[in-house]
Amino acid sequence: MIDVNAMRDLAIQFNGLQRADECYTLYYDETNNIRKLHMRPEGLNVRQLECFVLGGIGHAGPAISFDVEGLRSSLRIQENANEIKLKHLGKGSFLDLLKSRKISTFLDWVESEGLFVHFQVFDVMYWSIVDIIDSIVTELDQPMLMAMSPNLKNDLYSALRNDLDHTVSILNAHDYPDVGRGRRHAFIGELMSLVAAHREQMEPFGYQMLKGVLEMSKTITSLPYLENEEPRVLVDGFSDFYINRICLFKFSSHVLDVEELVQDRLSRQQFVDAGAPFKNYQFVDSTEHVGIQVADVVVGLLGKAFTYVNRTEVGDIVSDRSTMNDIQKTNLSRLSELIDRSIAENAAFAQYIISGTDQVRAQNLFS
Repeated sequence: MIDVNAMRDLAIQFNGLQRADECYTLYYDETNNIRKLHMRPEGLNVRQLECFVLGGIGHAGPAISFDVEGLRSSLRIQENANEIKLKHLGKGSFLDLLKSRKISTFLDWVESEGLFVHFQVFDVMYWSIVDIIDSIVTELDQPMLMAMSPNLKNDLYSALRNDLDHTVSILNAHDYPDVGRGRRHAFIGELMSLVAAHREQMEPFGYQMLKGVLEMSKTITSLPYLENEEPRVLVDGFSDFYINRICLFKFSSHVLDVEELVQDRLSRQQFVDAGAPFKNYQFVDSTEHVGIQVADVVVGLLGKAFTYVNRTEVGDIVSDRSTMNDIQKTNLSRLSELIDRSIAENAAFAQYIISGTDQVRAQNLFS
């Protein structure tokens, strides 16, 4: 049973959200859903990790009709195509997609229809390792360290992703996230060695703080979030992201693309509002709902964008921007303006579960 208010009130308070009570109709699709991330003896079950994005488009009030035929015509979608998808507008990397005139046409249409975009972006590897810092900080119970937790997570992630194969071998050897009490000292010791090997890529203060916190973990008796977990399973599905939005935007209508695993999970959940049964979502066939089709393009484009951000240093992002052609510059500007306009409407439309470094990279891309 999920108490909608208990879940949303916590999120609103923690993030200082002001407009979660507004009424919208939100259409959803997802991209880069790997279902499950786990470790095998030879490494991760997925070699090329990309950012998962759940989101799409939305508008204020109840459902409206979209000019689907006008959109299909302007995009020159063939009649035998059942639905509009990102692949019909362009292919390749994010920078390649920005070269597409069809992307320009699409973004113009979204703007002309007065639609917003909403999204949650999720770096699966970052999410997989943050429990290390959370476990230590929770046990030490020092307000200063809690305040520094985001920086500590960012610095640890920066070090660990610089040598992902080595990182995975350490996690694998200790049955992460089920490290347990008996292995915790050896586990932390190996992490410290890996962090030290990459100290040149870190700010001196950040390195010393991270090193100090890892050393302090030797004084605690447990790593609470790294015990009694399923060994070698880093991510076990993305249904919680759907649940988060359904609860947060309690007064909105959520129109979801059919995704069998998510549909099954939600069907087994009982949502309640003040003790009464609650439901504000529906699953629909994307071929029959243009809102879902537009969401497909939006999340596909954002998935490409944030994966590019995840893999590209700030200096290279700045360099790439300086060498863009006019179409790329125009499309990037339009996408940036659409995101900014959407966040201005409601800050809750954007949720970033990515490292601080990648948030800075994203700012350099979209600014």
